[in-house]
Amino acid sequence: MIWIEVLSSNHVVLARHRCSGPEIRIGRGYDNDVVVDDPYVDPRHMRIVRNGTGGLVAEDLGSVNGLYSDQSPQRVERLAIDGNRLVGIGHTYLRIREAGHAVAPARVAPRQARSLPMLVALGAATLGTVALSHWLGETSAPKPSDYLLLLSAVCGVVLGWTGAWATLSRVFSGHAGFERHLSIALAGVLLFGLGDEAAGIAAFALSWSALATHAYAGAWGLLAVVCFLHIRETTASRLWLKGAVVAALAVVAIGIHTLFQLERDTETASADRQSEVRRHLPPAFRLVPRQSEADFFAGVARLKTSLDNDRTK
Repeated sequence: MIWIEVLSSNHVVLARHRCSGPEIRIGRGYDNDVVVDDPYVDPRHMRIVRNGTGGLVAEDLGSVNGLYSDQSPQRVERLAIDGNRLVGIGHTYLRIREAGHAVAPARVAPRQARSLPMLVALGAATLGTVALSHWLGETSAPKPSDYLLLLSAVCGVVLGWTGAWATLSRVFSGHAGFERHLSIALAGVLLFGLGDEAAGIAAFALSWSALATHAYAGAWGLLAVVCFLHIRETTASRLWLKGAVVAALAVVAIGIHTLFQLERDTETASADRQSEVRRHLPPAFRLVPRQSEADFFAGVARLKTSLDNDRTK
């Protein structure tokens, strides 16, 4: 007795069939042991038989689109079955296993009672970080309405983002996993807020304006990681390929962002603006040696000379 699982193109199980006998026929016709609803599958597409040693072998019955495996798209006439390799026919994959095939041990189910406090704590930390960042950047008297609108907008964006990924998970894997997606989204927002604050403080402390000016590269990288984690929760097949695609898109986004920033700086003739630290903090945050009074005024004199030369030209 063997089990034949019909999988979609992204390796999600659509149906399972228990079959027995010396020969099992698979195709789109109703006279087969397993009927596959795929217009690219022939009415009598393939059969499964045992070879001389008792192993299972898939044989093509002269189909139009042939027989192949998930490891290679090359068409073959016969394909040995080991229980793990997928057999491709048309746009459908089949997984064929003996009744005694060993399966992975059961996963330990997370306790719902523990996930809710963790989400509450993560959400509170995220909203607290957003509020603190807004407070540190204020230059006027705080208004409660501003904080309420900001936190409401963050909650709306996070819930909308999470709902979209949960819907995709429901479609492709059959499980929404809303709590998992929500924890990923909250962790991403929290890390973004902490990273933005750390970049601003480090830029001021080290007089390294490039750290703050080009912090967008880290933001795009963080977004790529968050998207990959969502994709992993949605479907676990071909993660290396999906990770490579997400990384490539992040690199393209960073390149486009860099190009726009260079064009903007060129148009506004703000070459000196790149060397300015945009966020000023108390002197205690400074880690680089302070400039002496003589060096400061010497630099001012050099700058004045340069400006006078440019003005005469």
